[in-house]
Amino acid sequence: MTLNEYLMAFRKPDANGWEVVGLDGSSFPLAKRITCKDGFSLSVQATHGAYCSPRRNEGPWHEVEVGFPSAPPELIAHRAENPDKLTDTVYGYVDINLVEQLIALHGGPDEATRAAAQAAKATRSAA
Repeated sequence: MTLNEYLMAFRKPDANGWEVVGLDGSSFPLAKRITCKDGFSLSVQATHGAYCSPRRNEGPWHEVEVGFPSAPPELIAHRAENPDKLTDTVYGYVDINLVEQLIALHGGPDEATRAAAQAAKATRSAA
């Protein structure tokens, strides 16, 4: 599953089919935190209110917002909003390919993360 597919798993069309919303109906769809096989974790978001490109609720995106990694993410440190607190900041407009590389460096998503995305995708498909 690509990062774009992961992010889209946590969204669905609204009741009218006009706008993509979160599975809970929120206009700010939030993807679950990604935990990697080695324990590293990070938040990756892309919505009309996130530091991503394009700034919309429906992908694909080529830049995403990363937040609050569990350890300093050297690969994307140059994008830190607060370079003095690398685990307590957001990283705006990060190339999605770099984020995928970062996740891969940590062994890829763990089974719980993969299962959460699959469950969200199934929920979306059933709606």
